Amino acid sequence: MTKILSIITSQSTVVVVVVVVVTIFMFIHPSDAGTMFGNNNNHNHTNDDDTSLSTLCSQSIINHPCRCENGKIICDGEYEFNLNGQFERLNRNVNHHHHHHDHGDGIVFDEFILNNTEISQLTDDLFGDRIKFKSIKLIDCLSLRRIAANTFRKSGSFIEQFIVQGESSLGEDQYASDLFDSLNSMVNVEKIWLNRNRLRSIPTVAFGKKSGFVKLKELNFNKFSSKNGYIKSVGNFAFYYLNQLQYVYLSHQRINYLPANAFDFEQTSNQTLYIYLGNNKLNNTSFEKGIFLNSKRPIHLELYWNPELTYLDEDVFAPFLQLSPLNRISLQDNPLVCDCNSYWIIRDRHKFVNQILNVMCKIGPKQTFNIDLISFDKCIKNGRKRNKLIVVN
Repeated sequence: MTKILSIITSQSTVVVVVVVVVTIFMFIHPSDAGTMFGNNNNHNHTNDDDTSLSTLCSQSIINHPCRCENGKIICDGEYEFNLNGQFERLNRNVNHHHHHHDHGDGIVFDEFILNNTEISQLTDDLFGDRIKFKSIKLIDCLSLRRIAANTFRKSGSFIEQFIVQGESSLGEDQYASDLFDSLNSMVNVEKIWLNRNRLRSIPTVAFGKKSGFVKLKELNFNKFSSKNGYIKSVGNFAFYYLNQLQYVYLSHQRINYLPANAFDFEQTSNQTLYIYLGNNKLNNTSFEKGIFLNSKRPIHLELYWNPELTYLDEDVFAPFLQLSPLNRISLQDNPLVCDCNSYWIIRDRHKFVNQILNVMCKIGPKQTFNIDLISFDKCIKNGRKRNKLIVVN
């Protein structure tokens, strides 16, 4: 009997303890409970953050033709609407109801997509003080002519990629400087695509007006287009501060001249920079002497589909190739007229055999032969006088 009473007393004590603990937790704030158990990290991503985005994107705040789904704000439709008003409502809602979720940075969305609308411009501080995006995509915005200089002034440091895809009217002369000023707000961007724009030139020191750009690796002005763009020239030091740049797509344009310092860089890098200049208006005098000599990194140069480029000027390209064995030129789909102006390629092929790629020679309107099959005997005897092309069997 004594043992039974002892067990009952022990069980009653456990029940009392459990009841007391449960009662205490009913009155503890969740953040205090986290502190009690040694977890006081209030800046980790939580379900509350996702809930905040979902609430912020409710239909009472985001109106047609915009919608919010999976951390993205998407606006589409073939008519003009008050885009600024959408973000003004979002900012007011953040200020009133969601300030405890943003930890001082505002609410950061994954992506903003503007698709096939009649919006003609993006104004200064478009997203307001509290709304940020990691990615911005402007797709088939046929009427878009202007991105104001300060459109991304308050949100630019959060943008990791900026994509213009399909037709737009961006880059017209009167708004070109605004476009580059807006891009200069994106100091942490990794990728910029400006497909099918109206730019006619890339200005001197186009990037780097603000400190940053330590992450930008890919810069594309017309990568996926069957239609040539309008760019005719690239200014000196255009990419000077983009020290991590790995890809520059300037193909399918109208470039006919490149100055000596167009591809100079501030810092040295061991990372190869791929420069795509295919399908332009480049000719035998388009490259100023000294170009690529202060790039401070290996360069892979693509020169396909430039029919007016009939030879590589030895005074321009030999110093470039001698500068580093990692420097390369590809002439895929750009056969040369292999007269004495091209003799140096054969004469010094023991030096440049792995650096000048895909060299073919035009014989007549349609035939092409590998340069190794061409005789340059007359060039050896007569210096650089034009030789008659002879195919060696």
